[in-house]
Amino acid sequence: MINHVIWYRMSLRDTGRRLRLRRTGHVPADARVRHYDELDDDEQGIVRELADAPWTAPETGDLDDGDVVKFTDYYLVRSR
Repeated sequence: MINHVIWYRMSLRDTGRRLRLRRTGHVPADARVRHYDELDDDEQGIVRELADAPWTAPETGDLDDGDVVKFTDYYLVRSR
């Protein structure tokens, strides 16, 4: 299996964790919802690359595990 690596200019956390986006039809009441146009350019790039893709990207300073991003659909942010 080939791993797809995405590199961005943003500062990464020292945790070494990776982000993945999963389409979701349910937005938890306590989730922080981020709209695509509110994200900075680098985070928008991550969302475009990871939406419906089996890839991961380095964790960013502003998208956290459990956040939901409204893009073409709602996407749950998972960080591991």
